[in-house]
Formats: sequence, structure tokens, C-alpha cells
Amino acid sequence: MTALQWLRRQRRGLLRAAVSVAVGGVLLFFVLRAIRTADLVETLSDISPGLAVLAAIGAFAFIVARAWRYRLLLGIERSKTGTLLAITFASWGASLVLPGPSGDAAFVLLARTRLKTPVAVGAGAAVLSRLLDVASLVLIALATAPLAGVNLPRALLIGGLLIALLISAGLTAMFWARSRRLIVTWLESLPLPPALHQRLHVAIEELGSGSRPMLLVAATLAARIATGLQYFALFAAIEQPISLVQVWFALSIRTLLFAVPVQGLGGLGTTQLWWTAGLTLIGWPARAALATSLAVHLVDLLVSVPQAALGWAYLQFRRPVPDDALPAEAEAQRV
Repeated sequence: MTALQWLRRQRRGLLRAAVSVAVGGVLLFFVLRAIRTADLVETLSDISPGLAVLAAIGAFAFIVARAWRYRLLLGIERSKTGTLLAITFASWGASLVLPGPSGDAAFVLLARTRLKTPVAVGAGAAVLSRLLDVASLVLIALATAPLAGVNLPRALLIGGLLIALLISAGLTAMFWARSRRLIVTWLESLPLPPALHQRLHVAIEELGSGSRPMLLVAATLAARIATGLQYFALFAAIEQPISLVQVWFALSIRTLLFAVPVQGLGGLGTTQLWWTAGLTLIGWPARAALATSLAVHLVDLLVSVPQAALGWAYLQFRRPVPDDALPAEAEAQRV
């Protein structure tokens, strides 16, 4: 990459971040205009501490499940599990606070510097994790919709099932040796630089051959259950009547909308819009959905950000893995 290309990429990244912050700020302004500040303050002052602690435990379990999934994908040794857990917490914190795909970028960077995971392998693990998330969220939304009293159009049902099936087929192809070789052969036919071909080949082989699909599905399911219980406790902490099934449906819609490339700073503004989309589908008035989603989001940050900060703190006091610990394949991919 030339210096000019690097500068252009940096400018595009800064522009996307600026747009995200601006859009989030505008949306937050309208959210605050649409609700009564006194009601929000009263709601936040009556939070149940016990339920907030339960939500924090749910958030912790969610990140542990994600770290387990990364360990399966990357084949991390048991001795490095603590570092991987701290990296997962820290990258999660970046996604909570910063706009855009900052969480995945932080994970790739920290895995490279702390575990000496090649960039292509770390990025591949992040992409596969996202695909597992999307497939599971779509299936949960489709399964819980009728139980939550939502009548989805047939087009959405068919489209959601097709998306989940396509992702499942693609992941299966990655984990099956014969189809994985076909993917590598197809990539080799593309006009890419030889060094990039080598990195992609090693990444696909490492991620596909060492992972255990059923355990990856189990880890993803554990993450979905943990985060569902987390938000069920958060809604209960601010005394909002919503069933666990409704939480799972609205949460699935909200999380799927995180794929929109514009996200507000700290999730403020945009996250309220995504929550409102899910809550109004189960029959909530828009004004009540906006007020509740803002309260839930603020309490969510209260119980989640400190845990992410502990992950960052652990990494600051933990020495990076020495460079001579790099395997030969990883050393060849150093960037």
C-alpha cells in the first residue's frame, strides 16, 4: 500500500466516523425532543440494583461465549485463554463506544499484537463470527415473531430463511475439506497479488480445518441466550413489562440493524432508533419505545463499559507475546 493510498483510506475512515457522529447526534436530539426528560430521570433513579447486577452477569456470560467462539476459530492454547478473553472484552468495549465497525477492527489489531494472530486470520475469524451472529439472529427473529405477537409478511419470512440458509451453506463449505479446497482454487484464479493469495490460503485453512462446527453453533447459541437474559433483566430493572420472547425478538431486530454502516457515538441516537423498530413491531407506541430504549441503553452502558474497561486494563498490564513465539506461517504474513 502506497502512502497516498494509506492517506485516502484514513480520510475515508475519518469521514465515515464524522458522518456517524453527526447522524447519531441529530437522531439523539430528536429522541430527546420526543420524550420527557423528567420521566427519563425518574426512570433511571428507580433502577433495581439487583436486576442491574443480573444484567451485568448476562453481559459477562455473553462475552465469555464470544471468546469461546474465537478460541474455537483461532485454535488458541489454553494458556492464552485469559488474554483472548481480555481482547474480546476490550474489542466489545470499542464497539460500545466508537462508531462504525470499530469492535472488529480492535479485535483484529489486539489479536495481532497480543496473540500474534496473522491479520488475515483474525479478520477471517471476525467475519465468520459476524456471519454466525446474523444467521442466529435471523432464525431467532423468525422463530419468536409469532410467539411475540408479530405477524411478519411472507416475503420477510422467506427472505430471512434464505439468508440463514445461504450463510449456513457458506460456513459448511468452509468447514468441509473438499469444498474448502474448491474455495481456495477459486481464490487462486482471481487476479490478486501473490502475497495476498498466500495469506488468504493460510487463513482459510487455519479457520476451516481447526474449527468444530457444532461447538461453534453451541457457543453462538450460548451468546444469544446470555444477551437475551441480559436485556430481559435490563427491561425489568427499569420496570418495563416485556416478556422474554418479546425481548429476544426486539433484540434480534435491533442487533441486525447494527449492520447499518452509520452508528452513533456510544450508540446514542442510532441505537434508540433500532430498538424502536423492534419494539413498535410488538405493539409499543413509538414515543414509549424511544423513551424506554434510551433508558435501557444508558443502563446497558453502565453495566457493560466497566467490564470492557477491565479488559483494556488487563491488556495494559499484560506483556505482549514475544515475536519469537510466532509460528512459521504467521511470521510469513507479518504486516
